[in-house]
Amino acid sequence: MNLEVFCCLGLLKFPEQLESSLKLLRDEDRAEALRLLEGMRDLPQSALRERWSTLRSEEYAAVTRRVRDLSGIHLEDLPPALRDWWSLWAEHRHE
Repeated sequence: MNLEVFCCLGLLKFPEQLESSLKLLRDEDRAEALRLLEGMRDLPQSALRERWSTLRSEEYAAVTRRVRDLSGIHLEDLPPALRDWWSLWAEHRHE
């Protein structure tokens, strides 16, 4: 789990539930999330949205590379409706 995404999304979409959601994390992850939150709490919403967008783009790029490496298929060549399914299939097939 990407804890930075967890924190960004929590602050943007579920700020009232973020503290209780942290209790669901393992102790090590919770400590890391709390450290990340200290640096994010005072950021404006626009900065949080921009960071979340960047993290999503980075994650998508990593997934497309991983799928290409595992299966030889470029996700962009598939119809959009098949991309999520194919990436999950390719990753689970090679675990």
